[in-house]
Amino acid sequence: MVSESVALAVPRTVRRRAGYWRLTGAMVLQMLAASVALVGLIQGAGWWFALILTSAFLLVAGAGLRTLGVHRGFVPLLELVLGAMVMTAVFGGGSGLVGIIPTPATFVHWWQLLQQAMLSIYQQGTPAESLPEFLFLVVGGACLIAVVLDTLAVAVRAPAFTAVGVGAVLVVPGALLGDGLDPSALALSAIAYLWLLRADVRTRRPGSPRPGAALAVGAAATVVALLLAGTAPGFDRGGATSFTAGGINIGGTVTPLIDLGKDLRRPTAVRALTYTTSAPTGQYLKLASLDQFTGSVWKHRERDTKRLAEGTPIGPVAGLSADVPTSKITTTVAIDNMQSRWLPVPAPVQSVKGLTGTWSWDPDDLTIGGINATTQGQDYTATSLLLQPTADQLKAAGGVVPEDVQRDLFLPTNMPAIIEKTAIAATEGATSEYEQAVALQDYFRDNGFVYSTQTPLKQGYDGDGARVIAAFLEAKSGYCVHFASAMALMARSLGIPSRVAEGYLPGASGGGSASNPGEYTVTSDDLHAWPELYFAGVGWVPFEPTVGRGTIPSYTRADTAAAAPTSAPASGATSAPKRIVPTDPAQVAGARGATAPSPLEPVLSGLGIAVLVLAVLLIPAVVRRVRRRHRLRRLSEASGGAAVVWSELRDTVRDLGWVAPATETPRAFAGRLADEIAGTPGEEAVLRLLAVRERDSYGPPVRGSTVGLADDLQRVLDALEASAGPARRLRALLLPVSLLPAGWPIAASPGSAA
Repeated sequence: MVSESVALAVPRTVRRRAGYWRLTGAMVLQMLAASVALVGLIQGAGWWFALILTSAFLLVAGAGLRTLGVHRGFVPLLELVLGAMVMTAVFGGGSGLVGIIPTPATFVHWWQLLQQAMLSIYQQGTPAESLPEFLFLVVGGACLIAVVLDTLAVAVRAPAFTAVGVGAVLVVPGALLGDGLDPSALALSAIAYLWLLRADVRTRRPGSPRPGAALAVGAAATVVALLLAGTAPGFDRGGATSFTAGGINIGGTVTPLIDLGKDLRRPTAVRALTYTTSAPTGQYLKLASLDQFTGSVWKHRERDTKRLAEGTPIGPVAGLSADVPTSKITTTVAIDNMQSRWLPVPAPVQSVKGLTGTWSWDPDDLTIGGINATTQGQDYTATSLLLQPTADQLKAAGGVVPEDVQRDLFLPTNMPAIIEKTAIAATEGATSEYEQAVALQDYFRDNGFVYSTQTPLKQGYDGDGARVIAAFLEAKSGYCVHFASAMALMARSLGIPSRVAEGYLPGASGGGSASNPGEYTVTSDDLHAWPELYFAGVGWVPFEPTVGRGTIPSYTRADTAAAAPTSAPASGATSAPKRIVPTDPAQVAGARGATAPSPLEPVLSGLGIAVLVLAVLLIPAVVRRVRRRHRLRRLSEASGGAAVVWSELRDTVRDLGWVAPATETPRAFAGRLADEIAGTPGEEAVLRLLAVRERDSYGPPVRGSTVGLADDLQRVLDALEASAGPARRLRALLLPVSLLPAGWPIAASPGSAA
């Protein structure tokens, strides 16, 4: 008898150890799937290999320790120790004992790296450079998540809860990149999750029925979630969801122009700032210059900046000669609900005072960025120049491109041919770079282009990459991002240096007062992008190709004899309109119709989110129902039906909030149930079930012993649910705790069945 027990015990141990390795493989796949969602946050691939290798090392080490006989509950602590040693060796800065044991100085160094990583993420946006602080963040996060997964899946035997840790990793990139959930990462994570659940069942109950039905339901629910994530409003890439209660956040995702487009699609405008100006008209407020084009995105080129001190002169203005007339204006800005690392000011700015925090300015484009501060809550006064070049000066300018500006001519080799072809056709007959620039601007305003924030989204060409612009030139429908990007790329194809400026339109005049008429309110609807072209002797000159938005600069209009400020609207009235729309009535109607947000958008977005959440919440309920139906079908077996009934009774009792200890005898358990449902048809039914259970356990098989079991089981289940009340029944439906391991600590309700 003893030898037989030993013989049975050895295979069980071997199976359990093999199961640990299956679980480890599934968890490594989970980490691999989650890492797919992080692509786009950091440049290069080194961080990805570091993440996978570190997490795989810890998980494999954990499986190895268990194989050697270390108790599964103690392994996560050893994994934390191993992770700390790895982090000390790689990111300890030489502060560890013998290089691998962390000391207090090591934790101080780690805290500094964490602070640097947080600040660099905010300053750089994404994709960020693969700096040491980012690798520290990635590797440290991988260590923690790997230990959490191993703890949940093996130590506490609750692998279902690993979805929480993996889900957190999937959500973060969506928030930073603004693209929602990555379908490929979600699909891989679902596969790894189902594999983990299957491996767990095979490890803990190798002789139990195959969990095919439950896994099939889980897979079906995952497919539904994937479909909803890819199609429901608010979960698509650049979808219709706009969180109107939130403020404006610019410069925190892979491209600021994507942020701009999403803010323009808000159903309700958010007030960003107010300002007063000494200029006769409202001013364009520039945030940043996007001068680096990668082929798929416009980015702000990172370069050395200078610390901004109170009242320190900013300049000189690149390319500006003394012959160009200028005048100084003063603008006082109060930020209401807008957060950015870039400061909105009329360009080119000469000085700023009143800022809190540490700021710097870029000598190349004179933009101002925060080092440890943002625009939120800032009140400041900026002094700027109004450039007043004449058309003759612009015609005579150009030709010579300074060395530091030549990089603003770069175009990738695989540019769509339609961009250069359209540029050449639009500028036919132009004899100077200035005339070419004016011809490009006129091309967008005179050839049937329509302003729309929704058409690019619906037709799949939203963004600012080369292929997107090619599609825009064919569709002739888009918003400022497309117009500005298209003109900038077309100008570069003609040999004119260009870049895209991001900022705000002048806003709406508030009427002001007799002493200060220049008061303006700027909202999220005024977010704007426009091209700037470089002309030697004048510098960077803004243009306005976007139909239905902004103001055409006076130096580009043939009917304007006198020059006007380049950064102000052409109107000389003290109350500038918020927008200047095309004069063609049909074009006006088209633009307005395209930009008007549907009142159903927030409703559809809310429904999409609600359906997805509901689908996820119902997964446990569906799995539990499938398990019950599977058991009921097994009652037709010649033997063993009573054991199936008993398993269902115990699970139902646990779901309803009572306890059902595995050590309790069937007679004691049946007695408690009979007391709970006394006076109902279920009382006699549970006693009949007990008789069958004891006969099957202790007596010879009896033909027909399963007859009537299903009916008696249903009577007992009905009586238990009626006794529990509606609240417990709802909890049992949505949160069936019987799906958790039997040893999982769950608070039981008092009562005779507890």
